[in-house]
Amino acid sequence: MNIVLRAFVLFFLLAGPTQAQNPTLNIPVQNLPDALHSLSSQSGIQLLFNSEQMRGIRSQSVDGAMNPEAALNRLLQGTPFTFEASGTNTYVVTTAEDSEETTKLPEITVTSNLDSNSPYSTQYKVPTASTATKTETPVMETPMAIQVVPKSVLNDQQAITLEQSLNNVSGVFPQQGFGLVESFNIRGFETFDYYRDGVRFQSALTQTGPRETANLERIEVLKGPASILFGRIQPGGMINLVTKKPQATPYYSVQQQFGSYHTFRTTVDATGGLNQDNSLLYRLNFAYEDKGSFRQFVDNNHFFLAPVLQWRVSDRTQATMEMEYKTGNSTPDHGFPAIGNRPANLPLKRNLGESFSRAKFEEIQAGFNWSHAFNDRWEIKHRSNLQFTNQDDNAVLPLGLQADNRTLDRFFAGFRDNKTETYTTSLDLTGNFDTFGVQHNVLMGGDYFHFNNTGTMIDNFVFPSIDIFNPIHGGTSTRDPADDFSYDSTEKWFGLYFQDQMKLPYNVHLLAGFRYDNAKIQANDTFAGATTSINNQQERISPRFGLTWQPVKALSFYGNYVENFGVPNLFASGLSGRPLRAETAQQWEAGIKTELLDGRFSATVAWFQLTKQNVATGHPDPTLAAKGFSVQTGEAQNEGIEIDITGEVMPGWNVIANYAYTESEITRANDITRGNRLPNVPKHAGNIWSTYAFQNEALRGLKIGGGVTLRGKREGNRENDYQMPGYTVFNLMTSYAMKVGKARVTAQLNVNNLFNKEYFPSSIGFGRERIVVGTPRVFLGSIRVEY
Repeated sequence: MNIVLRAFVLFFLLAGPTQAQNPTLNIPVQNLPDALHSLSSQSGIQLLFNSEQMRGIRSQSVDGAMNPEAALNRLLQGTPFTFEASGTNTYVVTTAEDSEETTKLPEITVTSNLDSNSPYSTQYKVPTASTATKTETPVMETPMAIQVVPKSVLNDQQAITLEQSLNNVSGVFPQQGFGLVESFNIRGFETFDYYRDGVRFQSALTQTGPRETANLERIEVLKGPASILFGRIQPGGMINLVTKKPQATPYYSVQQQFGSYHTFRTTVDATGGLNQDNSLLYRLNFAYEDKGSFRQFVDNNHFFLAPVLQWRVSDRTQATMEMEYKTGNSTPDHGFPAIGNRPANLPLKRNLGESFSRAKFEEIQAGFNWSHAFNDRWEIKHRSNLQFTNQDDNAVLPLGLQADNRTLDRFFAGFRDNKTETYTTSLDLTGNFDTFGVQHNVLMGGDYFHFNNTGTMIDNFVFPSIDIFNPIHGGTSTRDPADDFSYDSTEKWFGLYFQDQMKLPYNVHLLAGFRYDNAKIQANDTFAGATTSINNQQERISPRFGLTWQPVKALSFYGNYVENFGVPNLFASGLSGRPLRAETAQQWEAGIKTELLDGRFSATVAWFQLTKQNVATGHPDPTLAAKGFSVQTGEAQNEGIEIDITGEVMPGWNVIANYAYTESEITRANDITRGNRLPNVPKHAGNIWSTYAFQNEALRGLKIGGGVTLRGKREGNRENDYQMPGYTVFNLMTSYAMKVGKARVTAQLNVNNLFNKEYFPSSIGFGRERIVVGTPRVFLGSIRVEY
């Protein structure tokens, strides 16, 4: 409780005086449409303009307290544009020629009073995303499927985990985590990695619990292979967490959440300037969470702090320093076993582990980023990041059911001093120019990644079994140092990449790029006095091509072909300990994108065929397979159709929805799994979420909403010898916002799994003993104060 009191004290210490009548503005030199969006957000005015006419035009900078008209006049200096008032706090930005033609206005883009980066934004649709190309390319011009989940959706759903958040994206499904890690299935392939502002983090080996969402601005999901720009990754797709950035306009928020199973969560968000000219900006996010569970023995807590400091050195140069600190405790929970072809019929709360199962963790991240614009066309960006984690745990894990289908054999395992160190850096040069009537937006860059993991795993296979229908808990584990397994592995690689985005006549956009990778793996494992070493170095060149045709502003057709240099087969080896080649993949994709209702509503329909090779499978000789040797004859293919829609249907009515149809097959294998479906991949899956904020004066401030999540039947393992049934879960929300003095106060209530559906969202993907148990009905309330 002391930590919560400190948070409130911190909040009120940070809360300074409210802004003056003329807003304090901080808008650096940038592309003119982006500058106009920033002015709209920081000043509260509404701007109408044609972004296509402004392509390649840079703005002037604006600093300090200034009335909106003076600021707009300053932004437009040196450009062919002017403006005129069109109602209260509304301005039309046009060329001088357009302003003289009073009978014909140009096609315009309307900015809301709050852009998607404003803390008060309620927009579900985000017009641009940087993950696919590392440039701020409009989604309609991007020849890949990319979906964005903004913080307005996270707020309405009170989504405090990535698992909840990513239900809003087609073809993305949570997979096993069991309290220690997060993994997701994207287009049929599992990934343990996620990216934070384009920087890779590994969840499987750090084991620091679910990712904190308090400082997330939005989540961008790029479908299909992403290794061209971001290095070694599973081919299904990439999850990029875009964090909140410092804002010049002061903003302070504190939220208290409380709910079922003793859930208690406090978050603080504060941002503003640190000096008079706003050349120094800060952002501070804080979270403390303590919650129980419907599962026996399970409870989790953590503390999170994320300060950011941004220095605008000049109109063309800025630097940012940032840090994240997280520490806490979590409970490993390995779910239920399967009996026959279904999960065991047990009370949902039953835990087949032990009460002493516990994990504690600490994580520190630090980053330094800077950028410099040489002129209006060329810019260089550098990003570096460090991450250190330390984790210890004890857990009792299921080993397998005996023939009586009720006695579960178990074993004890734990990590001691499981430490990771990660160093990453990247350097990007972007520029735009014209050649023979073709507009080019080029990206040249390189990156370096270094990851080291050390520690000791202890285990004891002599641990008491348990009757799953009449459990009697207890038992102790005797550690035998001879059974300790020590490990020290290092993964490092560097890559060079080039990309050219070309705008051709007739609104055709061509993207072409390639990447060179040089990767090295070193691993030393010691067991029973014997050390096994793996050293592996590989290199590869991978291409990417994409084409978009936009015959009219509201419609785009696109296609792409991408190759992927995937993750190493670190935990599999060939004969004589020879390392296996890294996984590779290829994808063909085609789709249609549309923007309707003046760009407020968008939809994407995509078809894809994604094939992964070099999957490690057991050696065809049973004797060698029993000794752990593998061969690389494995191949799997996923093919399907995905639909995503998002936006504002009418004033106050927002929708985000998706559907995925996926055919999945293990196309090559040395065992009976050939021809089977991959685990945790439903053939049919969908989600819809919608809210309505009442517009009439009598009910203004009231919002209601709800959603439905549907998942079809899924296979529990590669053998396809048991299935997790399909399910449908309903969710509801309501909130009411009102002004209290100078603050805005919002009370909100969410009900998840309204009808208390029993379901099993995922499994570990191998064996038959670890099936995740879905959460029953939960209530989550909150009070948020903002000013």
